[in-house]
Amino acid sequence: MKKPKGEVWFLASCVELYKNQKGMSGQDAYNHLRKTGAVDFITDCWDGLHTTSPPYIIGSIDEYIQNHANVQ
Repeated sequence: MKKPKGEVWFLASCVELYKNQKGMSGQDAYNHLRKTGAVDFITDCWDGLHTTSPPYIIGSIDEYIQNHANVQ
């Protein structure tokens, strides 16, 4: 299923935020988010998350990874 354009832009923004917060490259950040399932979390919840602040978004991603991911 094709993702809405806003959802794709939001995912890219989240990868950028995450890489800057964690001191990673963009590719490493995306790979980590993909491997942990956080990409699906971000795209599934984008309509609510995109209205929040960057610190809240990063906190939500970290919490998701901590509670749901098999790989840290």
